[in-house]
Amino acid sequence: MIAPLIKQLLKELGEDAQREGLERTPERVEKAFRYLTSGYEKNVEEILNDALFVEDYDEMVVVKDIDFFSLCVPSKQIVNAVGGAKPARLVKVGDRLWTLDRGYLKETVVTTVTSRKTREIVEVRTRGGRVRLTPDHPVMTESGWQEAQDLRVGTRVEWINPRSLCRTPYRPQPGYALGYVLGAVAADGSIQDGRCVALIVKDRRFAEKYRTTLTEAFPGSASKIESVAVPSGFLRRDTSMFRVRIVSRAIAEKLCRWLGVSEEGARSKTKSFVFPRVVTSSQEMMQGFLDGYCDGDGYAVGSSAKYIVSSNQRFLTALADYLETPLKKTGTGGTARVYVSSHWHQAGWYGKHGFRSQSDFYVPVDSTYATVMEVRRLPGAKKPHTVYSFKCEPYSTFLVGGHLTHNCDHHLLPFFGKAHIAYMPRRKIVGLSKIPRLVEMYSRRLQVQERLTTQIANTLNEALQPRGVAVVMEAIHLCMLMRGVEKQNSKAVTSAMLGAFRDRPETRAEFMELIKSGRGLQI
Repeated sequence: MIAPLIKQLLKELGEDAQREGLERTPERVEKAFRYLTSGYEKNVEEILNDALFVEDYDEMVVVKDIDFFSLCVPSKQIVNAVGGAKPARLVKVGDRLWTLDRGYLKETVVTTVTSRKTREIVEVRTRGGRVRLTPDHPVMTESGWQEAQDLRVGTRVEWINPRSLCRTPYRPQPGYALGYVLGAVAADGSIQDGRCVALIVKDRRFAEKYRTTLTEAFPGSASKIESVAVPSGFLRRDTSMFRVRIVSRAIAEKLCRWLGVSEEGARSKTKSFVFPRVVTSSQEMMQGFLDGYCDGDGYAVGSSAKYIVSSNQRFLTALADYLETPLKKTGTGGTARVYVSSHWHQAGWYGKHGFRSQSDFYVPVDSTYATVMEVRRLPGAKKPHTVYSFKCEPYSTFLVGGHLTHNCDHHLLPFFGKAHIAYMPRRKIVGLSKIPRLVEMYSRRLQVQERLTTQIANTLNEALQPRGVAVVMEAIHLCMLMRGVEKQNSKAVTSAMLGAFRDRPETRAEFMELIKSGRGLQI
């Protein structure tokens, strides 16, 4: 019921819960609340009872610098900033970072930078590269946000090739010209490595028309016609040809995705592409596709019709089905042809549907998915890593090594910081790892810092019956950073002193001195 309630809450606040950026917020908030309140599912006995030992030790036991929230990027990890990638430690307020919104490349601005120390780092290796993050840093996968530590081999994470971030976008314009480019490339072109589009033909008029439509379809792009010599196995000599070539990942990736072909490798796409349904978004675009393909791999029948020829059976079958015309085998090398009447678009011509839209015009998304190859926790460092967290607007997400991540703006986290805990045993001690788990259990509930501090102190006091317990918590509260007084450098410190720590000033002073070294939340 949480997600529907959040959706209703958004409506009560005057928001459209279906608008871009909010349609998945109810699910995100539900997942966040379940994570943040998972402490309710645990109890003290489950955490402490199997780790209580009788030991003849009566001096102070201190566990300090226990983090109770972290979503950060290590200082040396590359963050994809506009104008050039930079290490996380060099990112400043006001910097523009690249991000992805529904798959499309966008810019977002850093409004707050915070940092802290940690020894826990996870390295994620994907087909797109390696990134290092704190274990609970969210990464976008096909099924939604997942923490870095929970990623598994085979999981696909949203990614964009970082080398493409400096490219000129070349926004495609729908219409006849774009349809012609798609048809010409499908018939006679090649796309190498997802970045170089080339058309090599004997007919100069075809080359000139292709170059003109390419410039019109992608305004700002520039290409020229080059005379090249191509070796002919049949003639056993070089043949004079004309080449139109453009190197642009922005253009090549879009053509590959419209045509449904791989962006890797250097080969012709003639035998592998699919009928690009985007050309049916308008009659002009479909006509351009037919003309471009026919000029490349077809021939005219008088002045009123043409044949499109191909060995790509999947493409021809789909085209024939769309035009409602038979697919005829030519008997040469598995090729076939489709007849295209000059009246193909007219509804009722020989009982046919004519032009009909099977797709709205769309621009393929900029992102793709990279498969996770390995996830590993790095060995504990002798010297803590400095990790950085960025708050960005208008998008809370940003790219790390081309991988989409975020700092959890959706998750309504109230405060985060460090806890310092000590106790003086009376013959009973507890496993040291259980103390951070106790902090985690109580912090993952609906909390205020004052209550959290006393709950931890009282629980240890009841379980161990020690001579004294001390808890000091330092935290940054988002309610002070993001609203109200908006004091970016404010933090709250709370303490609970029981037994000897309350009664003996010298014991309390010793504890405070022990946690003083390196003490303080790094902002």
